[in-house]
Amino acid sequence: MARLANLVEGSSLAEHADVARNADVFAFLTESNPSCHSDNCAVLLKAAIEKCGEWIAFSPSLQNYGYVALVTNRTVFALGFGQSMVSFRLPARLYPTALATGATPAREIGQKWVSIELFRPDWPDPDVPFWTLQAYATARQNEG
Repeated sequence: MARLANLVEGSSLAEHADVARNADVFAFLTESNPSCHSDNCAVLLKAAIEKCGEWIAFSPSLQNYGYVALVTNRTVFALGFGQSMVSFRLPARLYPTALATGATPAREIGQKWVSIELFRPDWPDPDVPFWTLQAYATARQNEG
């Protein structure tokens, strides 16, 4: 994967995201310390590059397959973790649509979060760029 100018590795997520505003995310990351497969990391970063303006991607270590958190306006709006999971913080109005199109509630991350499994056999590819943009726009408006 090519190096991104807005990729931050090895520091603390708290340097880039407001801890109080993202308390649910920090709790999830602290409790589970998830890894992230390079394939779902690449899908998430590609969507952010294509659809989002001002953002950073934070990972404790991409080389060691650390999770990836997308942050804008000091708000975490997307996560990549596990073998095939991407998750998004969405506004309440889009939550039902996300669930109807294959997402599942991600209550382990927070009430406003959904997860989408990538690379499912016999299942249409999810529209990761769309959900990335929606989560990003919500975080920019500080609705999340």
